[in-house]
Amino acid sequence: MRKLWQQVAVVLAMGALAASSVVPASAATWTELQVGKSILLGISCPTASRCVAVGAGNTVLSSDDPTAGASAWSLANIGAGEQGPYFSPSRQIRGIDCPTAQLCVAVSYEGLIYTSTDPTGDAWKVADLTPDGPNIHMYGVACPTADLCVAVAGGGQILTSTAPASGAGAWSVAQLARPLSLRGVSCASAALCVAVGDEGEIVSSTRPLGGPGAWSEAQLPGAPIDRSLFGVDCPSAGLCVTGNSVNTLFTSTDPTGPADAWTSAQGKSTVQITDVDCPAPTRCVAIDNNADVLTSTDPTGGAATWTIQNLLPYPHVENESTTPNGMFGVSCPAATFCAIAGTNGQIFTSTNPFEPPPASAAIRKSEWRRKHKGPKRPRAIIASGPPPGVEVVKGNVKVRFRFFAAKRASVRGFVCKLDDHRFKSCRSPKSYRVGLGTHRFTVRAVGWSGYRGKAASYGPFKICHPTGRPYCDRPRPAR
Repeated sequence: MRKLWQQVAVVLAMGALAASSVVPASAATWTELQVGKSILLGISCPTASRCVAVGAGNTVLSSDDPTAGASAWSLANIGAGEQGPYFSPSRQIRGIDCPTAQLCVAVSYEGLIYTSTDPTGDAWKVADLTPDGPNIHMYGVACPTADLCVAVAGGGQILTSTAPASGAGAWSVAQLARPLSLRGVSCASAALCVAVGDEGEIVSSTRPLGGPGAWSEAQLPGAPIDRSLFGVDCPSAGLCVTGNSVNTLFTSTDPTGPADAWTSAQGKSTVQITDVDCPAPTRCVAIDNNADVLTSTDPTGGAATWTIQNLLPYPHVENESTTPNGMFGVSCPAATFCAIAGTNGQIFTSTNPFEPPPASAAIRKSEWRRKHKGPKRPRAIIASGPPPGVEVVKGNVKVRFRFFAAKRASVRGFVCKLDDHRFKSCRSPKSYRVGLGTHRFTVRAVGWSGYRGKAASYGPFKICHPTGRPYCDRPRPAR
């Protein structure tokens, strides 16, 4: 994951912050503001008159009048002036929550927690939870009140604090039994928090301050790369909403229950659902990394109750097929206002997000495929593997494969398999312990849009015994 976000940082070189006038988005109910070029990864609006967005390069964009145009937004690069081996302009602030207009809490991939009582300025305090190195990669934070914040990390850590602005010592770390890669968290109140993982895990607690034993896990069905969950929102104890990487939304009126307590609404989004926010149990907004906005006034009513509109078709800049159009953060403090953070420095706002979108904004897959080629599928290249014939004295051997993406910035991960097993999430180098016989290794790159690239294979290669069967293709030794 470290390499992954270093690759994303390459996109930052596309341009510095640049203000522009208000630009109408493709759907009539949303307005696009091009306020920068940084990759924005989260946004929180405690009220309709205050929004704070965060992203790559320690970027913080804030406004006390978010619908007034790009000039109403100010930029700060918090922490960039600090000294130390882990402070750099390429840092990723991954999540933010502002329980009040006077307090915002943000978390970073490098294990830093930023807090501010004046979030529209640059007066941010930093708490380094991993002073010996970035060992806690945090992805999301939820603060149901100013006296409770819950953050989640990629190694199965859940961090809690009742005084989030009081420094690193005010935070406790609970290590779950499994190193789950938790990507999002939401707390309906101090008595209910739900986190989601990138292999379909639902982790919930009615006592978030109770340590690792206070959290229970449920596992949504499906292949790991297909059930990847990035965002979740629980507007009340009786409703939670999340979504995966294969166009499926999930809702539950019993979020602390088993996996079958979650109902799926399939087929609305086209790719990875990245975030959800519900200003009320009867009003929900979900976004994905193809600039689709999904809204519902009956989120538990199935797929038919959700409408979808695309705000930024891919590619949205002529002759720039690699320009990203993903959206990673949405915040709706009220049913009459929502703000979305885009991957290319855009802020989308709407004062009527739940009105039916224009008929022309509806997405039909056949029409989309006819008019748009869509994102290019990422390509994986295998750099090395075992020789064609490996002789062993015992019946098994450890083999290792190294691979990379043809265009690194276009890939968010890989899936691998050996022989006829199922694809699973992996990273390079990937090792297997294999037995005698003929084997084949296969890897596919997974793009930011959720598309999988063409399979790259290595093999067949043989693991053989020099004096037995199966044996390698060479003359057998004389007896």
